[in-house]
Amino acid sequence: MKRFNLKQWFVLLAMLICAGSTQSVRAETWAERLGYPAGKKVLILHAHEMGLCRATNAAAEELAAGELTHSTSALAPCPWFADYAKTASGGQNADVGLALVLNSEWTNYRWQPLTSDNLVPSLIDSEGNLWPTAVQTMVNADAAQVEQELQVQIMRAQLAGLQPTHLTTHLGTLFMRLDLAEIYLRIAREHWIPAVIVELTPEHVERFQKMGFPLAPELIQLLDDYPLPKLDDLVFMPSGDTYAAKKQAFIELIRGLPPGLTQVAFHPAVESDELKRIDAGWQERVWEAQLFQDQEVRALLESDDVMLTNWREVMRRFMGEGPAVEKAK
Repeated sequence: MKRFNLKQWFVLLAMLICAGSTQSVRAETWAERLGYPAGKKVLILHAHEMGLCRATNAAAEELAAGELTHSTSALAPCPWFADYAKTASGGQNADVGLALVLNSEWTNYRWQPLTSDNLVPSLIDSEGNLWPTAVQTMVNADAAQVEQELQVQIMRAQLAGLQPTHLTTHLGTLFMRLDLAEIYLRIAREHWIPAVIVELTPEHVERFQKMGFPLAPELIQLLDDYPLPKLDDLVFMPSGDTYAAKKQAFIELIRGLPPGLTQVAFHPAVESDELKRIDAGWQERVWEAQLFQDQEVRALLESDDVMLTNWREVMRRFMGEGPAVEKAK
């Protein structure tokens, strides 16, 4: 069985549980519903955690310069968010989402809520930082204070010149409680910004039942009422002990994907002393940035059965505006 680190586990749990109704089997993928050609692997290459530090922002700049269709998500409470917003807001076609943040998980690198401490005391630890873990937030967070902080994060992005094209939940925290999931999806609907969730299939249900995770009927109903587009699947960049091993695992992952709309999550960064102090797993982040400059990987992503897209394009199709100019396959 594939093993995930703790951060990937929370995100995977959130994305797979938070899906649609299981009452009927889908006749078509979300890719087909949105007008993408049948039989295509339609991929959203999604670079996470922009604004975390200068090393992640620099990797995003390199990715944009490479002219590879992709999406990013940024962390508004983080110290380097303003730097990223200044760069990303310059491109009209940039696809930048917002990862809604309720945790500050790194031991040597912490951040605080954007809302004043006295207004959201249930969201912070004894040092005034956001709780380190999703479980701590689940136990302590007041729902009204959560909503207030999330709205402020969206406002900060907008004031910085970013209109988020999609929303995610950092570490999956917003799906740790039903009331927090309701806030998340309601905010997505109110702002008409799609939340990144996966359409639940019978296969997903069976997988989670075998793992011992029941699906609350209230959550299923909540997602039945969610009107915006979903993914057919979400996958993570595989790990590797060497660049070559990581590259080969990624190639095998892409080759093995079925047709449909799939988001491929990765965490790119450039090598720096700063990054090494923050994340003991910094080397994998650096390799993930390098992968998309690799000619063999680029050739795979430009093959006939693969089509790259982003959340801006997904919403154009969903709103009936027709596809943007895209490379013929």
